[in-house]
Amino acid sequence: MRRAVAFLLGCLAAAAHANPAARPQRDINALAGSWNGSHIEQRRSCRSVQNEGFHGTYADYGIYVDTVGHALIINETAVTGLTCTWSGQYRDDAGRTVISGSLSCSDGRAGTFQSEGFFVLATLMSLRLSIQLSGSETCTVDAILSGAHF
Repeated sequence: MRRAVAFLLGCLAAAAHANPAARPQRDINALAGSWNGSHIEQRRSCRSVQNEGFHGTYADYGIYVDTVGHALIINETAVTGLTCTWSGQYRDDAGRTVISGSLSCSDGRAGTFQSEGFFVLATLMSLRLSIQLSGSETCTVDAILSGAHF
């Protein structure tokens, strides 16, 4: 996990060095593509206390944006073999793009999510999410999906 965080910080530093005055892209279409990076979470209010706290994994993401239907799909494959599908709609909320929808994972986890913000550079993305798990586990989760690509 520390390597993933160090990698992300290195990418941010490299991006800032390339053009420190450049603003991160806010266009949702820039999220589309294949990304490789980390998925970190801070979980609280879990039904099972052992699931609370900080969790993270290394993951690949395939992000698809449908500009006609205002839909966004994320297919996540973690290094552990876990897969999750995030399906949502995006909308404009007072000049800010908000994505909300549902998630379903191969280990049975399911719930809803809403974006708290995102940014995209040519080779780097970060997507912050609020997640509410439902079903057998009911954690409230603050998550960051981040990745890089060429």
